[in-house]
Amino acid sequence: MRDLSDTRTSLVDGLLDRVIGPIVDWIVGGLVAALVFLVGSGVLSRYFFNYSLAWSDELAGLGFVWLTLLGSVAACRRRTHMAMGFFPKWFGPVGQRRVGLYVNAGILFFLGATVVEGAHLTAATFDDKSAVLRIPVGLSYLSLPTAGLLMAAYVGRQAWWLWQRAGGWTATAETEED
Repeated sequence: MRDLSDTRTSLVDGLLDRVIGPIVDWIVGGLVAALVFLVGSGVLSRYFFNYSLAWSDELAGLGFVWLTLLGSVAACRRRTHMAMGFFPKWFGPVGQRRVGLYVNAGILFFLGATVVEGAHLTAATFDDKSAVLRIPVGLSYLSLPTAGLLMAAYVGRQAWWLWQRAGGWTATAETEED
């Protein structure tokens, strides 16, 4: 008989890896392309025409905020984020597992605080308008709860996987350097 918890886990894995992950990757790629255009047009305008494109600077700032946080989601998904990978190697499999659970719990706690405070900042600033384009300032802050929830999903999956198995843990995805 098939275990239902395995089906639920595979549905979550499928949603995170086949739907959300590629969408985030495409958005990050689109933001990079948009930032190249926005920053490039701002520089060209400033130096060749002696005219500053204020809208370009404002959109570039908004895009950079979203790029940074969604890029963090992509790194979290691949487990390529910055980590001290040497520390878990000091322990055996049981100690590595404990370190992994502790680290993931700490990350989830921080992401929870990020989501809560980001939601407060978004709500507090959504009625404020930006100086040039008059778009809601809260759009910048909306990146905090959005990215926080997405990262929490990936970290939560990793913590759940670690909780269920009885092996060791490494801080990052295995690479040739490990």
